[in-house]
Amino acid sequence: MKKIICAGAGHGGLTAAFLLAGSGYDVTVIEAKKRSELGHDWHDCVWLPEFERLGLRADDPGYVMPFFHYTYHNPAQTAAFTVTSNDISNLRMADRRYLLDILIDKCKKCGVKFEFGKKITGAIVEDNRVAGVHTAKKEYRADLVIDAAGIDSPVRKTLPEISGIQREISQDKIIWTYRAYFENKFNKPAPESQNIYFFHCGNPGMDWIITERDFVDVLVGSFVPITDEIIDSALEDFRRIYSHTGERILRGGTVNKIPIGKAIPKFVWNGYAAVGDSCSMAEPMSGSGINRALTAGSILAETVMNTGDEDLSVENLWRYEYDYLKKTGENSYSDAILREFLSGLSPEDLDYFFEHRLLTEKELGSGGVSFSSPAEFFQKAAAFLPKSRLLPGITRALLKLRTAEAVKSALPREYSQNAYAYWLKLYNRL
Repeated sequence: MKKIICAGAGHGGLTAAFLLAGSGYDVTVIEAKKRSELGHDWHDCVWLPEFERLGLRADDPGYVMPFFHYTYHNPAQTAAFTVTSNDISNLRMADRRYLLDILIDKCKKCGVKFEFGKKITGAIVEDNRVAGVHTAKKEYRADLVIDAAGIDSPVRKTLPEISGIQREISQDKIIWTYRAYFENKFNKPAPESQNIYFFHCGNPGMDWIITERDFVDVLVGSFVPITDEIIDSALEDFRRIYSHTGERILRGGTVNKIPIGKAIPKFVWNGYAAVGDSCSMAEPMSGSGINRALTAGSILAETVMNTGDEDLSVENLWRYEYDYLKKTGENSYSDAILREFLSGLSPEDLDYFFEHRLLTEKELGSGGVSFSSPAEFFQKAAAFLPKSRLLPGITRALLKLRTAEAVKSALPREYSQNAYAYWLKLYNRL
């Protein structure tokens, strides 16, 4: 019986854990936090069919709320549009701790063992493979370590260079977020959209405010390390626009880092596979990561089970990375390119794009940044000409979109050093 260690109790890791334990694997989850401290104190977007496909249900109305369409606002707040083209019928905003409770309960029923309050300090590497993890007081050995320890994973950070795993998440691929739930002073009913503001109060990033029946959900997202001044200016402006936003914090009020770039180029090695924030699997535009983590966890479990008695080498684990990127890469690449382009603009540039309808519902909808015909492309490109200094950036983005097609085609189905090196060269151009 193969031994599996899940480093961290993230959503993707727990998904892989219960699926593998249910198929007879010896699975242990090692988590730095105590059970009572686990999980961010906020809600996140969940696609219900993925939960149901895994045999899980998340339908308690005390923890699950409707999901609304996004309304985007430009920095000067002179233009706004709502993306109604996306199908949101199966989307919900669910309490993250509630979702963790569901996953942990499922794990325990399948025989997963838990070690809470045990901080992992690094990977055990022997004979060019991960053989387990170190904690402050003990070594844990395993045939496979599933890295679900988050953006600052001590497992990923201590892998050797020969693994080819990117040990640090680039700072320009991170958004710092302040999230708090304030009282709804006037019991104002929830609107039909979530309001997102680009470069709110001149700060580089994206903020949102969502009115719910019992609270007002505020997120301040910054592309640079967040400060009290950034948070205070955003809250002051939101209270000016949405007077029902109270001063009293009901929950949250913390700052966290979220990866928002495309996944790191390689997230498997001999005896190692990463899921979720450990390898930057969040959706590039929204920063939401639960749905992709669940998908990754189920693909990883299937890959491991399909290896049978074979060694869990990079060659055998590669199918997990291949299947995950094939399933999510198409939108991820274009969305990541769009996010990178937008984050490099000035507030004045974004105002111009909104007011002249160069950035519309189509680009910010589920299809990412794309052009349905050459005529549409040239029409938009011509409209950019008054902002000629932006043309180099626009050209680079369009070239990256073309490269994205080559990246999808070049992804090797079977792992080899040469095939991977060729694909990596293209991937790094995105």
